[in-house]
Amino acid sequence: MLKRNRKIVYLTLSGLLALSLILAGIIFYSTRQDLKVIYLDVGQGDAIFISRGQNQILIDGGPSGQRLLEKLGKHVPFWDRKIEVVIATHPDADHIGGLIDLMRVYQIGEIIDTQTQSESQVYKKYRELINSEKINELEGVAGVNIKMGDGLEMKIVSPSENYNSEEKDTNLNSIVTRLTFGENSFIFTGDLPSDGEQALTKSGENIKSQVLKVGHHGSKYSSGEEFLKAVSPRDAVISVGTNNKYGHPAPEILEKLKNMGVNIIRTDERGDVVYDCQNPKSKCQIITD
Repeated sequence: MLKRNRKIVYLTLSGLLALSLILAGIIFYSTRQDLKVIYLDVGQGDAIFISRGQNQILIDGGPSGQRLLEKLGKHVPFWDRKIEVVIATHPDADHIGGLIDLMRVYQIGEIIDTQTQSESQVYKKYRELINSEKINELEGVAGVNIKMGDGLEMKIVSPSENYNSEEKDTNLNSIVTRLTFGENSFIFTGDLPSDGEQALTKSGENIKSQVLKVGHHGSKYSSGEEFLKAVSPRDAVISVGTNNKYGHPAPEILEKLKNMGVNIIRTDERGDVVYDCQNPKSKCQIITD
């Protein structure tokens, strides 16, 4: 009987200790003010996870829900089952495919997308889940701001309010966002082609950024010279799949970036690309898997 009682006491104390550690972890995690910008290696697609404490933004979800959830499992604590904001830059399957499983597993606070549509089955399922899960939806146009606490701001800089939602080239209406954290700046371009880049460059929006998410996985139809000069990036991150059938990134784009002295970082070569930003006054440091 004595041994049994000791075992019960031991198990109770162990359980209380484990619970205390979990609660301490939740408190620590929720009050953190540092920022992480993570370009997830999701193959031939885009998915960028931005985290500050318990506030999180996901830009696109790549082509595979399984792969997206595996990646998020590495960067999101098991007790946190909510993504505050999801931005679907445009309705192509390699950007929204993973969001379908995401909406089934995580609570989504808000989805930001455009009225540009697709005839694909992936897009139809994406729309069905937004409706069935009753997820709040906001149209992503230039001027919309997303707040994540002091010192951090994300602003949508494209498309303009008068964009053509019937545009057949869905890439042209890609949502482009610029994130600033103190002196650090990032721009995320979706699959914006050269025509869209030119319009954005002439729009008067501030697009100068230290880190550029290279448009359309390094396609030769994006990353025009005028746009690159306006952004003037230090680093260029290319989200791309290994040995993909499109030949991304295009050799001429790599050459153009090299000639500008830009540091090129590719997910197919280095896995998840993580920028760790301790506070608004310090420079974000890059960490790779």
